[in-house]
Amino acid sequence: MRLRFSILLLAAGLAVSSLATANEGGLRFDDIRSQQAEIRAGVVARSGRYRDMAESTRSELLSRQTRVLNTIDGKQVSADLTQEQRTEVFNDLEWIEAAINREDDERMVCEYTRTIGSNRKQRVCRTAAQVREDHERSKQELDRIQTQTGRY
Repeated sequence: MRLRFSILLLAAGLAVSSLATANEGGLRFDDIRSQQAEIRAGVVARSGRYRDMAESTRSELLSRQTRVLNTIDGKQVSADLTQEQRTEVFNDLEWIEAAINREDDERMVCEYTRTIGSNRKQRVCRTAAQVREDHERSKQELDRIQTQTGRY
């Protein structure tokens, strides 16, 4: 529960920080650092909720933690990061939360996409399940078109 609350705080901080000035600050990274240290200790010790975690998940979690901590190293608030770095940190923290709670389909995945007719990028966030469904739907549509036209 505490992890979900912190992730929600980060998401809110990331969203707000894109509008905030550097003087206004944003989310403080000290909370993230202490939370990730607590998670890392449990993962490395293979205790509690981390006891049955698959080895591949364990190493991916530690890798993403390292990436997050390296990105926020020397920074105090989310306003200190670029927009791309905020998105990367958000995505990694969402992945970590999903791995811990075994809710991979519910984790949010954000990316910047260009809108048609514009060079401006827009931030689009969807759940991992929505991303997977869109990929499957696109593949089915491509297969249908290839079958109808006789092109393979």
